[in-house]
Amino acid sequence: MTAAITSSRPSPLLRAFTGVLCAALAFSPLPAAASSPASFGMFAAAPAAPASAGNTVGLFRLSGDPAAAENLRSQILTDMSAAGFNVKGVALDIDAAAGKVKCKGGADACVGKVIEWLNKGAAKSGTTYDYLIYGTVGNGTPASIVIYDVAKKAKVKEFTPSLSPHDLILPLALPRAMVATLNNYRTPPAPATPEEQKILAELDEPAKTPEELAAEKAAIDDAVGKVAAGQGELIDTSNIKVDLKKDFKDFCRTGPPKPRVNKDDPKDLRPVCKRGPVFGYWQTRAWVALGLTAGALLTTGIFYSLGLAARGPYKDALANLNNSGLDKTNPLESDAYTAMAADVADKGNTMRNRLIGGDVALLTTVLLAGVLAVIIYQDRTDAKDFIKTEKSLKSVSRIQNLRGGPILSRGMQGFGFGFNF
Repeated sequence: MTAAITSSRPSPLLRAFTGVLCAALAFSPLPAAASSPASFGMFAAAPAAPASAGNTVGLFRLSGDPAAAENLRSQILTDMSAAGFNVKGVALDIDAAAGKVKCKGGADACVGKVIEWLNKGAAKSGTTYDYLIYGTVGNGTPASIVIYDVAKKAKVKEFTPSLSPHDLILPLALPRAMVATLNNYRTPPAPATPEEQKILAELDEPAKTPEELAAEKAAIDDAVGKVAAGQGELIDTSNIKVDLKKDFKDFCRTGPPKPRVNKDDPKDLRPVCKRGPVFGYWQTRAWVALGLTAGALLTTGIFYSLGLAARGPYKDALANLNNSGLDKTNPLESDAYTAMAADVADKGNTMRNRLIGGDVALLTTVLLAGVLAVIIYQDRTDAKDFIKTEKSLKSVSRIQNLRGGPILSRGMQGFGFGFNF
């Protein structure tokens, strides 16, 4: 059995296409990515992060009062950026970030884990944080804003201001203070030169010995005592005399009294010029008491007058009864006698009631007169005190701008007075 072996040869067109493709692959250069073994799969290396300039700040959201925190964070971002810092906003506050890394020790204890987690995410964009800013802000309660050094793992400074919704200065001054603090931290100021140290030393007062301190204290105590004694002498009014009649014209008023703004203001105790030195010192309560007393006195006169007027009819009725000759024991005359006796009793009760009313009104008049006398005495006493005070102020005001105090210096120690005439 014979087998026929046949071979199929490619067509001329396929052979020509294959030759062109092989020539192209042989003479074309390899891609740059394929020239390095590290460019393939598991051998690829992560891109290296650029070197940090040392001024990248991670600005967390501030917790607390939303409006105050957002306003302060915005101002911190503005001032830090204007000062040349590369500020990167963090979308979480420090407490939320601590929750992401499952840390429950608080912001200060968890900031290390937070920065590790934060750097892992920032490495994709080539960001390296040098400093962090986080904290909490509340209106009316002390805030806490922290600047944190990532490299040294330590706080640069913690600010604890008390922000108020009505304070327009602190929200502007605090970010500027934070910028100045961070600048001084990164570039500490140069130490004082010998010349500056010499100037500072000359400004400081040399230390005093215990004897000098004791002498100064004794001098101050002595000066304070003299000031107290001098003031007591200046306001001594024991020798000032008041005569309500002689002093009337000097202190009386021609217009209405000064109105009182509130109940704590003193009353205007100046006498009224047109009333004279007798009635001029009377205050309103005295006139009211006088009116009541006069009314009670008038009532007394009216009741007594009516009582005396009723005395005549009573005496006439009694005389008619006595002169009638009626016998009250006689049944025929008892009715007439009873009628005349009832008329006598009625007129007697009328007279008695009116006289009793007069007695009550008289007693009321006496009481009101006593009250009036007390009020007049009090008004005159108040007027004397007022005039004495005014005289005292006038005597003191003769020396104007009086000043007194201790004098302590290297060359002199004591007490001094100063005044202008």
